Amino acid sequence: MSVRVKVQKFGSKLSSMVIPNLGAFIAWGLLTAVGIAIDNDMLRGFITPMLNYLLPLLIAFAGGKMVYDYRGGVIGTVATIGVIIGSSVTMFIGAMILGPLSAWILKQFDKLIDGKIPMGFELIVNNYSVGIIGAIIAVIGCVWLGPAIASLTGVFAAGVDFLVQNNLLPLTAILIEPAKPLFLNNAIGQGILTPMGTLQLESLGKSVLFLLESNPGPGLGVLLAYMFFGKGSSKSSAWGASIIHLFGGIHEIYFPFVLMNPILILPLIVGGACGTLVFTMLNVGLVGVASPGSIISIMLMSSPGDQLKICLGILVACAITFVLSIPLIKRAGGGDDASLKEAAQTMNELKGKKSRISSVFESIEDFDFSKVTRIAYACDAGIGSSAMGATVLQKKCKAAGLDDVTVFHIAIENLPTECQVVVTQELLLDRVKDVQKDAYCIAVTDFINAPQYDELIEKIKQARENKQ
Repeated sequence: MSVRVKVQKFGSKLSSMVIPNLGAFIAWGLLTAVGIAIDNDMLRGFITPMLNYLLPLLIAFAGGKMVYDYRGGVIGTVATIGVIIGSSVTMFIGAMILGPLSAWILKQFDKLIDGKIPMGFELIVNNYSVGIIGAIIAVIGCVWLGPAIASLTGVFAAGVDFLVQNNLLPLTAILIEPAKPLFLNNAIGQGILTPMGTLQLESLGKSVLFLLESNPGPGLGVLLAYMFFGKGSSKSSAWGASIIHLFGGIHEIYFPFVLMNPILILPLIVGGACGTLVFTMLNVGLVGVASPGSIISIMLMSSPGDQLKICLGILVACAITFVLSIPLIKRAGGGDDASLKEAAQTMNELKGKKSRISSVFESIEDFDFSKVTRIAYACDAGIGSSAMGATVLQKKCKAAGLDDVTVFHIAIENLPTECQVVVTQELLLDRVKDVQKDAYCIAVTDFINAPQYDELIEKIKQARENKQ
């Protein structure tokens, strides 16, 4: 396993503790901003309890659940309350450590006693194991781990303050901008900058750290350069991609444009650094995390009076990246259709799975049926027609010798899911395409005898034979 993949996986685990709880971070940021702006005592009353208790406990639950499902989430929350009580600083780092760690300890305990519990005592053992182990870790956290993690948090906070006070924060672009196309953006943004930025809010009321990764300026600059100086599909795709990037906040959309001409990392770094320099010079910040990194989210979370200054920083980052990208794009020939599709494929390989937005750069004819191993059958509720249709299609796959193909049924509201093909009723096709953008979608009218079943199976078999 390469270092890049290891870092990706570690970063994914960090961000997976924060991303599911971003709504709570946003709620806290909005309550803080409004409460301070209108000087309302009731709204101000939300600030400290949510910051010190709700947010760390949510992170701990997500981390524990990631390791050992719901039981892991429960013990992670119990254990983390100990470091919260035993420390005077907000325990985001403590939650990220104790949530997964306590869940792992419980998981090892369950493995140790597996098969050794007398019949009828399973429930009492399962409940008391969570309670006793969780309580022990909570006490240890309160007495010993809390102060230690508080010191570690202080070191990180001091490091951030040093960068800010010495105007070195723009140098973080050297790490952040190249990390984005390698799909470390969530790890950096939600796994590192969001917790550290939230700590700054206690003393400053806002944080520039929320703007470092979410700044859409550098990516927009690259897309604008392709819009005016690109060729073929790179030029035509850049128009729609820029809208998705700026207003939708999906920064993945510009990654293929960089990957097909990697030297564009340099304009991104310079543009990102200049944007951050403007942010620090004008002393701006957000009152909460802006996720996704949409200009809409950024404006909503901007500290009162900072909106125009933040827009100026984004504009500077965009303009500088745009200007520096032009000669590099011209030198590379503007990027042809094959280059963009190849870059989209490279993006999928870097991410380790098919990106939800890579379909923007691919046509249906490019779909590789030889790689189909999971087929989702979707309907409105996920239990009626889809269950019936999935059974029929699964039997046909088995009869055709496609034993490695799994067909499962699912409700549309639970999409997207891990699959290469989605089958659905004709009237539901638009809904499915809207949420499962990375899959090949098939519409049927007859759940039992749809001719599309045999056509799909034949395409898979033919594609596999051609690969041999």
